[in-house]
Amino acid sequence: MDHGQNLELGLDQDLKERIANIAIKKGPLFGAVPQSSLTTDEMMQLARVGWVRRDYHDAPVMVAPQSTIDWETLRTRHRDRTLHVVSHKLPEGAPWVGTRQAILEELVASTWEQQEDELRTLLHAFCYASMWNQEGTEGQAIESQETFFFYTERMRNTALKATGYAVEAPEANDQFWEMVNSLSDVPD
Repeated sequence: MDHGQNLELGLDQDLKERIANIAIKKGPLFGAVPQSSLTTDEMMQLARVGWVRRDYHDAPVMVAPQSTIDWETLRTRHRDRTLHVVSHKLPEGAPWVGTRQAILEELVASTWEQQEDELRTLLHAFCYASMWNQEGTEGQAIESQETFFFYTERMRNTALKATGYAVEAPEANDQFWEMVNSLSDVPD
């Protein structure tokens, strides 16, 4: 047993593996763990790391710390923050129009796709289950919202902090800025 990993998770490795195996995989209780599959000690251990006990009459469960990520909102936030920084870096101090603006939009979208891939990898490493929500918001694809079920509250909070970092504009030394600067030198 790897005790270092247990300290990071707040759960022992056996319980972590059991959660992944016994979590409900279908229906409205998706991601919850039946109380009948856990010992009293295990339920107490889960409660200490942020799980909530739901004593439903027909199906008592333990509900994990969870968070719904709206990928479309994050994409828009990343775009807005990046374009804001770009507007301050442009020599003219104003956004472009035409071909350069279209290229800039593609650069921003490409940067976000990379950020999103890295963020999804991180979120899935911190959770034992995820599901796409069936309710999209007006004008958005159903696939824009995903709910993650985390092993512990601490892991959820860390993942949400990473989500906040992911929507920021690229760092000053990122290759993205070299490409943006090259656009400054090309007239429309």
